[in-house]
Amino acid sequence: MAAIMAKYHQLGDEPPTFNLAANDARYGNSNAHTVQRHGPDIPLQRDLTVDRTVEGRIYGDGDWGGKTENWSYKWDNHTVMNREINEHVRANWDTIRSNLAMDGWYKATFDAGHRVGEGYYNNGAYGVGPRQAQYAATSYVRLVIRVVPGSDPVEPFILTAFPSGLM
Repeated sequence: MAAIMAKYHQLGDEPPTFNLAANDARYGNSNAHTVQRHGPDIPLQRDLTVDRTVEGRIYGDGDWGGKTENWSYKWDNHTVMNREINEHVRANWDTIRSNLAMDGWYKATFDAGHRVGEGYYNNGAYGVGPRQAQYAATSYVRLVIRVVPGSDPVEPFILTAFPSGLM
């Protein structure tokens, strides 16, 4: 219990402010990947002449390495991405802080109440039919915050944050 309380106090009363591009650059070795996989600069529509597209993730094209997904969304822009994550962290810091101190991670899915991103879902998912990307916009966000392993003082980072088609 003393170790948990020490981590809790190290995290502080004031929530951190995140810049997701800087976060990914700093913690990429710990698999931070928001901008790489969900950034607003990734082309939206499938195009086999580029390495990575949001729609192409449904099919496993290019840099996605053949790994298919049933949901693939990107942020509308960097401002929305950073604002939504920081607002959620500020509004939920007590819970986030407790989870990080006790478990070393925090995971949430929330409705931002307005559009945050766009992408595709697989209309043929779960055996319903062949892969078929269907465009959609979303207001839902998935967020995972972790603690840097072995950090002292405890150092939180965003593992991933992305617009989601699922609640």
